Parts: sequence; structure tokens; C-alpha cells
Amino acid sequence: MATPTLPPAIEQQYKRLQLLSSQVRVLQTQLTQLELQLRETENALKELDNLDEGATVYKNVGMLFFKTEQPVLKSDLEDRKETLDLRVKTLQKQEERSREKFEELQERLRRQLAAHQEEGRIAG
Repeated sequence: MATPTLPPAIEQQYKRLQLLSSQVRVLQTQLTQLELQLRETENALKELDNLDEGATVYKNVGMLFFKTEQPVLKSDLEDRKETLDLRVKTLQKQEERSREKFEELQERLRRQLAAHQEEGRIAG
């Protein structure tokens, strides 16, 4: 008894589905990381607002900390928050579009496989 083989078009669709699945996972991971950075930035801004005026603050640059002025640090954090907000929204849209494409392709592939199996029963 011969092993049933899939038509090349279905195999290609399946490979594309696997690729889309990987892309969705990568986007979800990136989104999670950006959302974490955004929360950390928002928490830092809240803590900065709770400090007394004139309190000593430090800015983290890589592995080093540099003394800085509160308004400068607040401005830097607000800029970072704005950038992260934009990146999160962009990634959310990309992830949503990729997931929709994945679901559409998955359904199309499911229908093609069902039709292929039905053809096999009829021909066999």
C-alpha cells in the first residue's frame, strides 16, 4: 500500500502556515518584551513624581549610573514612554494581521485537505 502524498500546492500552503505560526510567536514575544519595558518606564515616571523636588536622581546608561537633574530624567522617560507606546501599537497591529492571515490560511488548508481526502476516497 502506497503512502498517500499531498499535492505540492497543499504542501506549500502547509509550509506557509508553519512560517506564519513562527512569525506570530516572534511578534508575541517582542510585544511582551515591549509591554514590560513600557510598564517599567511608567513605574519609573510614577516614582520620579513621588520624589521631593531637588532629590538626587540617577540615569541608567548601560551598566553605569549618572547623576542627572529630575526634569532631564523625566523628559527622557516621557520620550521613552512615547516611543514604546508607538512601538507597542505597531506590533499589536502586525501581530493581529499575522494572526488573521494564519487563521485564514489554516481554514483554507483544512478545506483543501478535506477535499483532497474526499478525492482519494472517490478515486480509491
